[in-house]
Amino acid sequence: MSEDTPFRVPNLAERLASGAKFFVILRKDPLRERIDVRTSEVLGLEGDVLFLAQTEPPVSREVVGATLELATLLDEGGALRPVGYAARLLDIPEDYPLPDHALVPALAFSAPGPEDFFETSLRMHYRVPVEEGMGVLVRLGSFETAELLDFSAGGARVRLHGDAQVEVGQSLPFQLLFLGSGYADGDGVVRSVQRAPDGGSLLLGIFFTNMEIRDIRYLERMVARIVSACRQRERDAEYL
Repeated sequence: MSEDTPFRVPNLAERLASGAKFFVILRKDPLRERIDVRTSEVLGLEGDVLFLAQTEPPVSREVVGATLELATLLDEGGALRPVGYAARLLDIPEDYPLPDHALVPALAFSAPGPEDFFETSLRMHYRVPVEEGMGVLVRLGSFETAELLDFSAGGARVRLHGDAQVEVGQSLPFQLLFLGSGYADGDGVVRSVQRAPDGGSLLLGIFFTNMEIRDIRYLERMVARIVSACRQRERDAEYL
């Protein structure tokens, strides 16, 4: 399921009850792989307006009128599944009344319907650790010793053995190969370089860029497929 696929949330009234945890996603920055998520909780539901507690740091009044993403976690047999909806920030009242008559700052959002939700993520990208036998490899520049440690739809962590010399900001062509399926390629911009404790290898943080749309979509599908398979194995293990 992609982030734009509608998802019906069961027992919506319970999800919007006072005290239920919500997350306010102020912005997602795919270029820098950053996401600004702030924790909140439901204060009350009045008609089609959902009141959440002001976050820390607080959401500023400059954001009033903008459409943000609100997310909550569904518990599916012990596995937490984040789902969200697009909500308009209507106001930021400073004196929302609580049942004990205390007045607190709040965030007034448009309330969701049961079919307004879609599957989302509270991370910019889900990072997949590479396990033996997974059949995922990386080719990076002219290096013949590139070892893929983990990857996401936006980047990867790679180990280079030997006396390789790489600098932050350097751009290297890459191919991420899924054996028996295909590959995605583009340029990998080095965002971090760290000498491994053994001194015999470099650990690189790579950001993927200059990818064709078809390669981006293919990589997203493969990440989602691997994550889904891993979760299924985890669920199956509960019965052993």
